[in-house]
Amino acid sequence: FLTLTCATLTFVSAIQLKGIKTTTYFTKSIRNNLSNFAPAIGVVFGSMAAHAARLKYNIQTLPVLALPTKFATTTGRPWLVSLASLPVWARWCAAFPALLAAVLLFLDQNITARLVNHPRYKMTKGRDSNNVTDGMHGDMLVLSALTGITSVLGLPWMAGATTRSAAHVRSLSVLDDEGNIVGTLENRVSGAAIHALIGASVLCAAPRTLLARVPLPVLSGVFVFLGYTSLQGLELWDRIVGLIQEENKTSRWSSGVVPRSTTTLYTLVQMACVFGMVRVTKSKFGVVSPLLIALLPFLRLALIKSGLVKRSSMELLDP
Repeated sequence: FLTLTCATLTFVSAIQLKGIKTTTYFTKSIRNNLSNFAPAIGVVFGSMAAHAARLKYNIQTLPVLALPTKFATTTGRPWLVSLASLPVWARWCAAFPALLAAVLLFLDQNITARLVNHPRYKMTKGRDSNNVTDGMHGDMLVLSALTGITSVLGLPWMAGATTRSAAHVRSLSVLDDEGNIVGTLENRVSGAAIHALIGASVLCAAPRTLLARVPLPVLSGVFVFLGYTSLQGLELWDRIVGLIQEENKTSRWSSGVVPRSTTTLYTLVQMACVFGMVRVTKSKFGVVSPLLIALLPFLRLALIKSGLVKRSSMELLDP
């Protein structure tokens, strides 16, 4: 019961504070700060509830974050991985899974970049055709270099972090009085600061001690919050909800330009793809998931060539 209470309190408080930006409570500055730090405040509320239950009812059953006590490799191995320790045949056999991993990293980065650089955020990043290091190209260059360094050191690879990245760009969005996005505060300072704090929690003992007091149910509430807010504005999710709603006359895929039957068919195909991807990723064949992602453009082309979805409709459903 306490687990569910802490997770729910974290989620509900974060959701309510996130939406306070569009209300008339307090001043605009206070509303913006409460909304921007909604997840962190939710973590505080959930942790305080767990701490109060521990003091009042002597409940010690809630698990907390397990963090290492010092900065070192897990097994005590040297930091630099010796490639010469592998036999020659193993080095050659590693080429195929390495190719799949490269495809996965590339697609993960670009899928995340596509979501983050959505036109609704009105950003200029990545739109300078005369600069090859601008925006997404620069990000991919940095990611490639970091992947090479972490591979030599045997550290986890960088990932697109889709959910967290989408939450980050939403927190930087500038809204008008009606809650519509009018622009985004584009910068690299906030991203660098976030990862500097993550690095501090790894290298310094004080942040680790503080984080070790956060119950895991509280983090579950944060994850539910991130997942829920990531669905907002996602066209696939809007069309899934639209399957059980009366036809919306304002949506471009249901305004008469795209037939309702076409929208329904395309949405069901996408749902099947998502379900299949999840099943494969969670199975022992998860290593082939990048290949499935790479096949999606061919599926899109097949829908057009077969006549199931007209090209004009596809350009509206999947621009």
